[in-house]
Amino acid sequence: MEWRIAMAEKQLRKSEITKSKILRAAEAEFSEKGIWGARIDAIAESAGINKRMIYEHYISKEELYKTVLKEVYGRLAECEREFFAKDLSPEAALRNVVHVYFAFLEKNPSFVRILMWENLNNARYIDAVDPATLKNPAIEYIVAQIKRGKDKGVFRSDADEYQLTLSLLNFEFSYFVNIHTMSYVLKTELSEASEISKRADFISDMIIKYLCV
Repeated sequence: MEWRIAMAEKQLRKSEITKSKILRAAEAEFSEKGIWGARIDAIAESAGINKRMIYEHYISKEELYKTVLKEVYGRLAECEREFFAKDLSPEAALRNVVHVYFAFLEKNPSFVRILMWENLNNARYIDAVDPATLKNPAIEYIVAQIKRGKDKGVFRSDADEYQLTLSLLNFEFSYFVNIHTMSYVLKTELSEASEISKRADFISDMIIKYLCV
């Protein structure tokens, strides 16, 4: 009986390892070519497995893509928990949000590319992501910090917290969307850590200076 349990556990671990390999390879393929350009053969080769193994875990390429989409959004949700810091002033909280997002996007280029593909496809598969994840508590957090600053009298009372939240989130994403073309145009390697840090500081300063009374 015990050997059967041990064998079952071994098989489960093997299955999880295989799924992990598939997902890593699929994320790279989808981020590079999008769902329509990605090939299951290429994913199998990159994962070092037989194509048949992919279909044992995922019934179709679309199902695999949806799983990858859930994975990358889940990674963002984990990152967002980092800036729900307590005992920060509204100004410090917003600065922290900017720097956390920049750090996440720098470390997760595939997230940026997959999100670009999903936008090109008119968010066709976004409903596969857990609604609780898409609700994005980060947005509620940013709005709450702006309102808190207004209540304390340190932020201007006419500030539109929703427009500011939209701007704050788009400033970071657009930097990485355009990082290669703008590096060429500006003759500056914008992917360097020093350039990313300067940009994060600039955006933080710009938002805080606009908000502060």
